[in-house]
Amino acid sequence: MNDKTFPLSLKFKEQHYHGKVTPSEELSSNGLPVFFRVEIGGEFFAYICCTDNGWLQKDGNDKPKDLTSAIGEYIRGYYE
Repeated sequence: MNDKTFPLSLKFKEQHYHGKVTPSEELSSNGLPVFFRVEIGGEFFAYICCTDNGWLQKDGNDKPKDLTSAIGEYIRGYYE
């Protein structure tokens, strides 16, 4: 965890998800964190990162790609 953790509150496919997002300390060339640790409902969801091919997850035991993308877009919105 770090002090840059922010809340996650997202409605996706008629379900509401609450959790938190912890950005990595490592920054990309555009100044944004390289990856994000996502928790939903107090449980680890996945590490996700933004690539040229969209939002991808790592260590999330193959969570749904569409949910991963929705969380990624929520994160993008947080930084805009």
